[in-house]
Amino acid sequence: MIAWILAVLQTAWILVDWLLLPEDVSSTIAYGRIVASVSCLALGLWFSHPYRLEISLIRLLLLVLVLTVFQSWSNWVLIEQGLGSEILAGYAFFPFMIITMLAIFALTIVEVVGFAVFVILVELVNQLWRGEFGLVNGLNDLWLLAVLGCIAGWASVNQLSMLLVLYRQATRDPLTGLANRRQVMAQLDGDIKDAHEQNKPLSVLLFDLDKFKSFNDNHGHAAGDLVLKQFAKILKDGAKRKMDLAGRFGGEEFLVILPGTDQSGAVKVANAVRDGCHNQTLKVPTGEEVSFRTSIGIAVLGDKTEDRTRFLQRADDALYAAKNDGRDRYVVAPPS
Repeated sequence: MIAWILAVLQTAWILVDWLLLPEDVSSTIAYGRIVASVSCLALGLWFSHPYRLEISLIRLLLLVLVLTVFQSWSNWVLIEQGLGSEILAGYAFFPFMIITMLAIFALTIVEVVGFAVFVILVELVNQLWRGEFGLVNGLNDLWLLAVLGCIAGWASVNQLSMLLVLYRQATRDPLTGLANRRQVMAQLDGDIKDAHEQNKPLSVLLFDLDKFKSFNDNHGHAAGDLVLKQFAKILKDGAKRKMDLAGRFGGEEFLVILPGTDQSGAVKVANAVRDGCHNQTLKVPTGEEVSFRTSIGIAVLGDKTEDRTRFLQRADDALYAAKNDGRDRYVVAPPS
């Protein structure tokens, strides 16, 4: 959206160029504005993976580069034509706009500092080329850019912190800290799409704590919450790769997504979780030492016709087969 707005404003400013500049100079600047506007439009139309962090940072970097290159080039054209500083001043606001614009985005301190330092260095080079470095106006501009960078950084980091809090509240189960059902389903949709496109394996493990309702009846819900929290830690230890996702699917059911993992890898994770349960005992509020077990259904994604619903249904069928076979075990769903 910002890129589109800048594209429109760049094009609209051609009228101002026509009013302020000689005809030959305004025509030259107009060509540059059109190139910059088309570049901004291209960035605005870049829809591939719009929510991936690295792609978003690349788009922002390219936007800053487009604006910086145009500002440096237009200054060079105006100076070469011998236009006075009063005209040049109207075409030197881009560094300040870029620095201020950083406050719109949720960036880390390192990212804000990186962008700000780049813009300030470009302005420093331009001042050296114009012979303004060391003069009052030049130093004043550099100081103002630094101050605006600090303000933009503070606003951007605060915005990022707020967004992270909201994101955690929207995607995490408050009791266990695992991903909630909505996040699990969204992640699974993306992983299924990637697995089909890249022809890579994808496995899911569906867990159900054995006889958990009876456990709650006998020991109380406070004890049940302790079991859920401890089981969540075991799942995190089992699904420890960055790409893996462990989530609470509902009640005492949990789901682990293992991208790039075939059946043998999924079985290893299932056994690791089972061993973790066998090796754990908990002291509940009544003072008793208790243990817990889990049944597991494993499914490996089938051909490209299999969607999320069918995929999860196979894992669910395997889970119920494990429970019917005596619990505390895993069952692998037959291929689709």
